[in-house]
Amino acid sequence: MTRKVKVMYVSWITVHREILKLAASISRSYKPDTIIAIAKGGLIPARILADLLDVREIGFIEVKFYKRVGEAREKPYITFTAFPPLDGKRILVVDDIVDSGRTLQVVADLLSRFKYADLKFASLYAKPWSTLLPDYYGRIVEEWIVFPWEICETVKEGLSLEGVDVVEVLEYCESMK
Repeated sequence: MTRKVKVMYVSWITVHREILKLAASISRSYKPDTIIAIAKGGLIPARILADLLDVREIGFIEVKFYKRVGEAREKPYITFTAFPPLDGKRILVVDDIVDSGRTLQVVADLLSRFKYADLKFASLYAKPWSTLLPDYYGRIVEEWIVFPWEICETVKEGLSLEGVDVVEVLEYCESMK
């Protein structure tokens, strides 16, 4: 059974355009020493931003919050971290989307233990109801955004994506097992 959730699929081309705009915005006012991706969604945008902003140090923090599309846990929690020494560094934390702002808060709380020089957040998209907006973001959206790096998991959950052949995606995902 297909659940009805207002979704917006963004293509690789759209993602890359958003990252280019985000990089231009960041570079006008900030020069990070280290980029930390919020995994899993922030991994790809963080790596591309590291290239565009000429940042050599990159790490990540894995945060679990959603059980499935549209269904959050009571609170986000950190499952794994891997990043270089942060003392004295200008840090840019990157995620694909900021929904409630609670993931950003958990990450900010963790990083507050370090003596970094400066901390900024960036995301491709943000929701208007977020309690904590990133310093840099591409667009405000209300839809559930589906990124190209999560299409199999999204289709397996039964979401219908306009312009996406669901049967073809499911067959492809199954063939990769």
